Amino acid sequence: MEEAPAVTVQPTVRAYAESLGAHGRLWLDALPGLLRRQCCEWELGLGDPLPGGSRSSVRRVTTRDGRRAVLKLALPEPILTTQVSTLVAARGHGYVQVLAHDLDRGALLLESLGAPVDEVVQSVSAVLSITAGTLRQAWQVPRELCLPPPGESGHKAAGLLALVRDLAEERGEQGLQAAVDQALRYARERWEARDPARQVVVHGDPHAGNLLRVERARPGAETGYVFVDPEGFLCEPEYDLGVALRGWNTELLAFRHPHSELRSWCDQMAQATATDAEAIWQWAYLERVSSGLYLGHHGLPDLGAPFLAVAGRLLKGT
Repeated sequence: MEEAPAVTVQPTVRAYAESLGAHGRLWLDALPGLLRRQCCEWELGLGDPLPGGSRSSVRRVTTRDGRRAVLKLALPEPILTTQVSTLVAARGHGYVQVLAHDLDRGALLLESLGAPVDEVVQSVSAVLSITAGTLRQAWQVPRELCLPPPGESGHKAAGLLALVRDLAEERGEQGLQAAVDQALRYARERWEARDPARQVVVHGDPHAGNLLRVERARPGAETGYVFVDPEGFLCEPEYDLGVALRGWNTELLAFRHPHSELRSWCDQMAQATATDAEAIWQWAYLERVSSGLYLGHHGLPDLGAPFLAVAGRLLKGT
């Protein structure tokens, strides 16, 4: 490959990179050359670009022995080191397999995967069953790999409490106050209930779009799916389960009684993982409110509105 290939990145990736200023623009400008060098050094045949990823360029490639794979070129940020460490330590159990990596260049060569679970499986209950089973595999990553999330307290609940409080004050919308107050109460309860002895290396963002089908049966992927893009920090396992229930807004808004439906999903996840349903419920509510506020803060109010609408209906028990 004598000339640098053209590189197409998703609009969200470009917007995020440009929001970083000169650092991000330099990375965008360097991508064609980086792609050429990485394909040469790893002897890869270049394929089509793939959608997905918020901080990376992702391409299909073929290895020297004809194996299908995926080349991910990510912004060199601290989170990338944690992500790679988590994936390597998992050794394919619940996570995508890493075939090669170069942290200095933000390059990852990964096994080729199929579609996200919610594009293949129609039933929410079935998706949640696959999610729970895959998380049980993913939680086997050694605890020694990670420290608690950064912050004064070193616990996710404290970080979310501060985020919800600050963004709600900035927004100043009186109609959201009841949902915000409930989210803050749940954050304080999760902080009080923190238990280092129960903490695992959580994925951190195990929504259905991060759970992809494996192309062939293999050890560590008994559910038929594995996770990508872990954040990798210590927390109680109910946190991951709550995040997995943070979405599904379209489905919940269509139900006559979304409160009862979501409670049943929490019970299902708790039974599948021997965890606490109430803790899952609290994390899911807290994550739902924080996501709605966060999206609004970053100029995406239309995307954030359904999260807050569901939170309001859950608060009323309707």
